[in-house]
Amino acid sequence: MVKDKNFAQDDFACLVGREFNFFGVCSNEFKLNSVVWEAQEDESDGYRSYLGSVVAKESSGIFFQRRLARVVVQEYVHGDCEGFSLVDTRDGHVWLVFGTDRSDDYYPFFVFDYRPKTVKSRSSRLKVKTA
Repeated sequence: MVKDKNFAQDDFACLVGREFNFFGVCSNEFKLNSVVWEAQEDESDGYRSYLGSVVAKESSGIFFQRRLARVVVQEYVHGDCEGFSLVDTRDGHVWLVFGTDRSDDYYPFFVFDYRPKTVKSRSSRLKVKTA
């Protein structure tokens, strides 16, 4: 069993560069290997919403039974957004980005952006015969 354990952003950074099996997202939780992580907003920052901590926890969330991908944890910096991303090791698809967006200096905001891959429907690949 995993007991709740808080990791500061700097501590979570020790996962950067490491590879994990990714089993999806439920709310602000994501599953890497057998561990469920929750990205949490900083509750003590008033009206602002920074990424506060990442918690490894027991979860009743619903995740895929089979892995969706093999991902690498990366630092994410894009414009005014800083945090972490989960990037597919096979094709470079970014599955998840979480962190803080400071594009509004007065009200930075917490970001948790799940980006599942789109799948073409089977019917769009079928040829239809017309009479």
